[in-house]
Amino acid sequence: MINSLLAIPFLFLLLGSILLTIKTRFVQFRSLPVMFSLLFKSIARKDGTSQHTIKPHRALFTAMATSLGIGNIVAPIVAISFGGPGALLGFLLATIFGTATAYTEVSLAVTSRKKLPDGKIMGGPMQYLRSLSPWLALLYAASACVMLVSWSGKQANTLATLLAAYSIPTYLTGIAIAIIVSLILSHGIKLIGKLSEKLVPVMFFLYAGSMLWIIGLHADKLLYAVKLVFLSAFSPQALAGAGIGVGLQAALSWGLSEAAFSNEAGVGTITIPHSMSASENPIDQGILSMLSVYTSGFLCMLSGFAMLVSGAWQTSGSDVGITVLATMLRTHFATLGPIILLLCVTLFAFSATLGNSYNGSQCFLYVTKNRWLRFYHAFIALAIFFSAILDVKTLWSLGGYFIVPVAIPNIIGIVILSFKRGKIT
Repeated sequence: MINSLLAIPFLFLLLGSILLTIKTRFVQFRSLPVMFSLLFKSIARKDGTSQHTIKPHRALFTAMATSLGIGNIVAPIVAISFGGPGALLGFLLATIFGTATAYTEVSLAVTSRKKLPDGKIMGGPMQYLRSLSPWLALLYAASACVMLVSWSGKQANTLATLLAAYSIPTYLTGIAIAIIVSLILSHGIKLIGKLSEKLVPVMFFLYAGSMLWIIGLHADKLLYAVKLVFLSAFSPQALAGAGIGVGLQAALSWGLSEAAFSNEAGVGTITIPHSMSASENPIDQGILSMLSVYTSGFLCMLSGFAMLVSGAWQTSGSDVGITVLATMLRTHFATLGPIILLLCVTLFAFSATLGNSYNGSQCFLYVTKNRWLRFYHAFIALAIFFSAILDVKTLWSLGGYFIVPVAIPNIIGIVILSFKRGKIT
C-alpha cells in the first residue's frame, strides 16, 4: 500500500512529466500518426538486426511485457477501493503526461547506449545518468536491481496463489516459472523479443475484450460512472455515504502511485529493452515507445470503468485485487469467467516476470561491470521460487520503497538532459 508520504515522489513524477510535455511541445499528441507508422514499418521490414539487437517493435513489445503485468489488472481496483472512483483521474494524468516522459527517456537511452567490444549493448538510464554523475547512475542501477527482483517475486506469488485454487501446489508453480524464466534469460534479448511479440497482442486483446464486454453490458451506466469519477475527486461529501468520499488529494495519490507501477513512465525501466533496438534513430524509437504508456493506461481505464459500471467498487470492501476481478468475470461470463481470469493472470504474470528479470539483469551487469551474470540468473530463479511458496509481503513492500531512489534520480536526470540535448526535445 502507498501511504501519503510515499505518494509525494509520484506527484514529483507528474510535475516532471508536465514539464517534459511542455519542453517537447506535446509530442504525445502531435506524433501519434508517426507512432503507428513506425510500428507498422517495423513489423513489415526485413530483419536487419545484429546478434545483440532486435527489431524496433520487438523492443517495444518487450517493454510492454513488463508494463502490462498484474498491475494493469489489480492497480485500478486497489486505487478505486482506497482512493475512490476519482483515482482514475490519476491514471488519466499519468497516461497523458507519462507518454512525453517515455519518449524523452527512451530517446536519451538509445542515444547514450554503449556498445561493448564483443558487440553486446549496455543500455538503460544508467548510461545517460552517467553523463550527469557516475554515482547517480550507480544508485539507480543498484536500487532498480532490488526493485525489479521484488516486482518479479510479486508476479510469481500472484500467479502461484491463483493456481493453488486449481489444486496446483505453489512449489510446482514456483519451480516451473523459475526454470522457464532462467532458460529464456540464458538465450538473451533475441528470444525474449520474439516471445514478447507473440504474447503481448494476445494478452492485450484478451483482457481488453473482456473489460469492454462488461462495460458494454452496463453501457447505460457509463455516463454515471464518469460522473462518479469527478464527484469522488471534487465533491467527496457527495459520496461520503458510500464510504469513498476521500477527495482529490487521496484520489490523485492512489491513482498516480498505482499508475507509476503500471506504466513505468519516469521509472526508466522501459528504456532498457528499447536500448536493444536496431533502430538508428533515437527519436523514432522514443516516439514508438509512447505506445506502451498509452496501452497500459487504456487497460487500466478499462479495468476501472468495468469496476464502476458493474458496481464492484461498492461491494469490494477490504478484499481487493484479483478477488474482485474474479467476481466480476464470474458474474459476467459464467463458466468462462475463471478460464479468462486464469489465462489473463498467467500471461500477464509470466511476461512481466520475464521482462522484469531481464531488466534487472542489465542493472546487475552495470553494478558488477559486466560480470557474474550467471549468479544473477541463479539468484532471480531462487527469488521467484521462494516468492511463489512464501508470504513475501516484506519483499513486495521493498518494490514500493525502492521505486523512490529509482524514479527520482531518473526524472531529475531526463529533465536536465532534455534542456542540455535540444535535438531530442
